Amino acid sequence: MRDSSNPEQAEILILGAGEIARALAVLARACDLPVMVTDPQAHAHAWPQGVVLRDAVYAETPWPLGAQTHAVVARGHEGDPESVHSLLLHGVGRVYLIASARRAQNVLDSVAPRLPETAWLEKVSAPAGIDLGGASSADIALSILAEIQWRRQGAAGSLRPAVEKRAERLGISLSGQRFEFCPGQRA
Repeated sequence: MRDSSNPEQAEILILGAGEIARALAVLARACDLPVMVTDPQAHAHAWPQGVVLRDAVYAETPWPLGAQTHAVVARGHEGDPESVHSLLLHGVGRVYLIASARRAQNVLDSVAPRLPETAWLEKVSAPAGIDLGGASSADIALSILAEIQWRRQGAAGSLRPAVEKRAERLGISLSGQRFEFCPGQRA
């Protein structure tokens, strides 16, 4: 999957084949990033040229990942804890979990007892993406790719203010978050 002529190029691994996953693949390929999609329904959809498809659930058939791999969990919440856990165990560089703040916290709470230390928290963006204010599948995909690009370029600073702005906009505190639908989820 990695372009051997450019070892610094990030890999995008997308777990899922829904609307957000397809929009993310289009955007990532437009940026000339190598993309692999793994999902039992991967071949049932049209994908941009160059996307590698694997008809499998990653957590059930994992493989080693590199530190440059950016894995996006976009499975519609099905098996999120197992996916995040498996990705972290197999060496992923970063996990991006598509979920509301509350759902993301529940997933992380589920994963925490299964991992030996807390250093893995630094490898997880949950909820994923930079708050760009959009709610459509394409908007969410763009916000995630923006965060991936930000991290790939080694940008200085913190995304924490964006997370705090998102929480403020939704009217929640980061410690006592109220239930919100995931922006990509239909009410």
